[in-house]
Amino acid sequence: MKVIFEEYSGIIITAFAIIALIAVVALLLATDGPVHTAFVDLIDDLFQKASVK
Repeated sequence: MKVIFEEYSGIIITAFAIIALIAVVALLLATDGPVHTAFVDLIDDLFQKASVK
């Protein structure tokens, strides 16, 4: 086990970091996530201000 971690520790840490980053981005861009909500609000506000009545 020690040999495996000595040989592949960089690859293991990189893989966990990439998986964690993908999970964070997926949570932020989820349907009710903060980024999605802010983007939808921004687009709605833009169309409300741009509509000419």
